[in-house]
Amino acid sequence: MDEASPTLVDLFSGCGGLGLGFHQAGFETICANELHPDPATTYSLNLLKEDLGRMRVGSIKKVMSNKKIEELALNNSEIDCVAGGPPCQGFSMAGKGDPDDRRNFLFKEYLRVVRKIRPKSIIFENVPGFANRYGRGLRERLVRDLSRMGYTSDYGVLQAHDYGVPQLRKRFVCIGIHKDWCAPEEVRLPKPTWSKNEIDRKLTTRKVIEDLDVYTERGGYGSGEVDGPENYLRPAKSEFQKLMRKKSGVTKKGFTWNTKIPLHTPLVSKRMGKMQRGASLSSFRGTELETDKLSQRVLEPNKCPRITVVSIPDDYVHYNQELPRTLSVRECARLQTFPDHFRFHGKRTTGGHMRKVDVPQYTQVGNAIPPRLAKTLAKSLLSSIM
Repeated sequence: MDEASPTLVDLFSGCGGLGLGFHQAGFETICANELHPDPATTYSLNLLKEDLGRMRVGSIKKVMSNKKIEELALNNSEIDCVAGGPPCQGFSMAGKGDPDDRRNFLFKEYLRVVRKIRPKSIIFENVPGFANRYGRGLRERLVRDLSRMGYTSDYGVLQAHDYGVPQLRKRFVCIGIHKDWCAPEEVRLPKPTWSKNEIDRKLTTRKVIEDLDVYTERGGYGSGEVDGPENYLRPAKSEFQKLMRKKSGVTKKGFTWNTKIPLHTPLVSKRMGKMQRGASLSSFRGTELETDKLSQRVLEPNKCPRITVVSIPDDYVHYNQELPRTLSVRECARLQTFPDHFRFHGKRTTGGHMRKVDVPQYTQVGNAIPPRLAKTLAKSLLSSIM
């Protein structure tokens, strides 16, 4: 590890959205913790190639206990940041909303680790429902406990497209800097970095994923690769595409990963085609195209996607009317600002009761904090602590 690199301890790390953004800002992960081996593998093989042992797989209570922290000497180091986003299903408006979900209290484990390590700065991120749902005052408790540990904090709900992410994705974010490293008045969440005009011009669906829409040439439904690599068939054209392909190649000589699309049935294809032409799900009731899906939305090619990338792959329909389809893992990753060289490991998707067990590629992408937003947060912290 470069001795000059600021250090990150990444808790509830997932596949590495926050970690990647921090790495892009100059940080290096010295320890990460993730419960499930699939996203942990994705994180490790993308961000910890030189030392896979930095990933601690398992329950935070066990693999990041106070004793383990002491064994790793994390409490005796000047750690620059401890970041974490505890599983959010218990707070999420999109989930079941169970106030007694045991995952709702994992934020206390996050605070325990912060208390033990005493880093220069912290980031806590979660869904907006963390701030106010069920009247449990969790936000107030978070800020109060951080204050007792010597941290000045600022918090709020950030809209991802204000920071260059092509989707409507809101996240509750709390940043804190220890009083030994920063004056209280300097602790502020970063202001938006993208104007509405820039969002409307540069973050349209077409400019984000158009170069990946080569499935007719590939052979239609079911084409692409679960893993890869797969060569590009089109060069990058937009500024966004070129940035996402900076390492993987902006010409047709480059390659990427995780490109497979579903093998849609004729009925599913017909339904999505009608939706592209304006039909609603409710209009299919009582016909052969009726579906149990409660929501499905067609992406508009010339507007910034007004969606939030989620873990269920068939919630959104591509705009290509010649091949009506849902999105690939790679296209979802683009909407999250993961660059094309970032490779997702594990199953592509899952279903039924296995949704409670597996963390497939689509879920890894949907659960991640967008790297571009994370990079902005990391740079903001660095400006205060370095």
